[in-house]
Amino acid sequence: MPPIQNFLKADFILGQLIDHFKDRPFFTRVELFDFYHQFEPDLKKTAFEGRVYHLRAKKLISSVDRKRFSLSYKPRFTPVLEPRQKDVFSKVEKQFPDVNCCIWSTKWMNEFMLHQPGRFINVLEVGDEAAETVFHFLQDNNIRNLFFQPGAKEIENYISENFDSVVVKSLVTKAPLEIASNTRIPSIEKILVDIFADKVLYMVFQGSELSFIFNSVYQKYEINFTKLFHYAKRRGKSEELSAFLRTNTDIPKNVLND
Repeated sequence: MPPIQNFLKADFILGQLIDHFKDRPFFTRVELFDFYHQFEPDLKKTAFEGRVYHLRAKKLISSVDRKRFSLSYKPRFTPVLEPRQKDVFSKVEKQFPDVNCCIWSTKWMNEFMLHQPGRFINVLEVGDEAAETVFHFLQDNNIRNLFFQPGAKEIENYISENFDSVVVKSLVTKAPLEIASNTRIPSIEKILVDIFADKVLYMVFQGSELSFIFNSVYQKYEINFTKLFHYAKRRGKSEELSAFLRTNTDIPKNVLND
């Protein structure tokens, strides 16, 4: 088939795809294959994966989880790191190159909140049972407003009064992490699970604000629910989180199905 005809056929199929799935909150990989198969009866699995790759590359579909897609594209959440986060992370990574760690700021949640807090926490999570060692290293390097796995009273009496504290805590194994500005950060799925699970450290996000945050993130960015619930399970919060999302958010229930 000449190139121009190939282009027109591909453009026609894309239009049919959008029309076919436009009213669906999600569709499965099998359904997408069946859709292409009606136009390409000899379509092989490798060729189909190529179709999926190009649809994602063109930002026409996004992943709901490993088996499902959404037609309405949503970008991944990509926060802007400030010098304080980069500085703390680079110091730790240079001194402890074999230790897994990540850092984020609760300021990132302002984008999704109804009520805007005026004070923020930089959370440095450290794996391999090295959190306390890293904490003392940062103490020796004069990192100000530094706290190690604080309890409720310490958070209320000290951290809540500081503008830009650094909290060092243990990192859950196999937590979903990403790289931004050469700095390891938690994925949005990890952040959402953490603020749901740790109601003491993240007290400012609780109550109706928590529902508002989940709804806001879902409306604006891609959430991989397989990743979300896998990490929630590692934290022992999978069932509790699922119940919360079903009863306290506007996220479609069929999207939440495993």
